[in-house]
Amino acid sequence: MFNKIVILGAGLTGLGAARHLPGSVVYEAKDHVGGHVYSHRQHGVYFDEGAHICHAKDEHWKRELFANAGEVVTVPQSRVANWWHGRWVTYPVQNHLRDLPAAMRDQALAEILAAQAKPADVPPVHYDAWCRSQYGDFLTENFYREYTEKYWRTAMVEMDTDWLSGRLLPSQIERIRKGAYQPVDEKQSVFSAFHYPARGGFFAFFEKFYRSVEVATGFKVESLRLKERTILFSNGKTIGFDKLISTMPLNCLIGAMGNEVPDAIRTDAATLRHTQMLGVNIVVNKPDLAPYHWFYIYDPEIDVSRVKVLSNLIPGSLPPETTVLQTEIFRRDDEVMDHEKLKRKAVMDLGRMLGFDPDRDVRSVDHIEVSHAYTIPTLGRQAAVDRIAEWLETKGIITAGLYGKWKYVWSDQAYAAGKEAAEKVNYGMR
Repeated sequence: MFNKIVILGAGLTGLGAARHLPGSVVYEAKDHVGGHVYSHRQHGVYFDEGAHICHAKDEHWKRELFANAGEVVTVPQSRVANWWHGRWVTYPVQNHLRDLPAAMRDQALAEILAAQAKPADVPPVHYDAWCRSQYGDFLTENFYREYTEKYWRTAMVEMDTDWLSGRLLPSQIERIRKGAYQPVDEKQSVFSAFHYPARGGFFAFFEKFYRSVEVATGFKVESLRLKERTILFSNGKTIGFDKLISTMPLNCLIGAMGNEVPDAIRTDAATLRHTQMLGVNIVVNKPDLAPYHWFYIYDPEIDVSRVKVLSNLIPGSLPPETTVLQTEIFRRDDEVMDHEKLKRKAVMDLGRMLGFDPDRDVRSVDHIEVSHAYTIPTLGRQAAVDRIAEWLETKGIITAGLYGKWKYVWSDQAYAAGKEAAEKVNYGMR
């Protein structure tokens, strides 16, 4: 079989490319479309692959998503907190130092003010330096380092800073001063307002888009032969192609090409790191166990890093008198995950935190395995990715998306990346 234009991966980037390349075919390794925005139905409840929400600013994009989903819940002000060694601290911690013990509050505030008073003559060389330049040593050591080691599974001094825009907030001194001694409304939060489908999980925003493109699921790439312009899939089928857009993980793509790849490019691909995620989804027969939309857990002895309280987002669509928790546990790609052990421990830990009996009060426990969760922004990553992408383009392969560019993007950006890749293909065909 020969396809003039082939797209690998049916996530949002693959979708964006396909919708702008009539006649193209998308090949997806999994048995469903959607990539990371797919929602899994478990015991009648839809759970996402991560704490997805819509906070897009583009009005046209939002209108399309809302039309797809039908009924949409809009939350004008998110409620977000951190669980830190037995106490709740409002998110982000630097704006709510009053939640800390007085001595810690005073130390943290003094260090933030001192850090901000220093001239920023030299850009921070890594994430650790950035945090210290913004928040001082106390918050860096006791909050940011603790969470980084759980979520990213990587030392802060090994991480770049190019991922911070739109995720972490730089210091705002007057707000920090005020929040150290009195309650403040959290308007600085990255996601202060957001939207979420009333039914069907986050994927309800996108499912209808896929009806207009041709997708073949269950097609995992086994090998790719550049000279023959062919792809062999693990199901035994082979296709030929003229133009190729790949959204699959760069290291997997390079690995599929065998000895046609230069050693230097293969070495670059081997340096790319990512996390894997175990989503543990719990329905508890007790309502109102936490007042937040989501919260972060810093304690290193608790494996769960983040919890989305679905019953506070869409209570009308979930079983009554329950708390529905969507939790996330991360490991690096080179670590082993004991899914059943971690699953049981997550229920036990959250039971102690939130006050429910793990045996008597739990209605259901399910899990989702995500082999490729987030790309880790290690130092030198971007240069390696650029070299790989440049070499691939000389072979007529365009890479795009989260794993094609090895850099985190929001859902609207992921879709737009597919459109941009399609434009490159169209330009090359003129």
